[in-house]
Amino acid sequence: MAKNHRIGAHGPQGIPGPPGPAGPPGPKGATGARGKVGQRGRIGMRGLRGGKGTAGAKGATGKEPPQRKKLIKVVQVQIDRIDRELQIQMTRMAQIQADVDQLRANLKKLAGDSN
Repeated sequence: MAKNHRIGAHGPQGIPGPPGPAGPPGPKGATGARGKVGQRGRIGMRGLRGGKGTAGAKGATGKEPPQRKKLIKVVQVQIDRIDRELQIQMTRMAQIQADVDQLRANLKKLAGDSN
């Protein structure tokens, strides 16, 4: 009869023995899905300035377009006209103020004589 086949009551289980040696590594498994992208890192230092580039094409001359010159002349004429009209109004206001002052003086004379 074999040792493993006991018949009858068994006693309490004893303490386990020391672990055995590690077995050989298994075959490499399949690669899993890529994880989430992490947070962006800090911005690095600014690099050095590059070399000077080639000169660009020559630009237009400093002359203003004819339409712009024409428009500036029209606006200047309008400003001059408004200035003249304002001068006329100011002169008229001064004349009216002088007339009002004379009326006040005459009214004081009349009021002074009536006492």
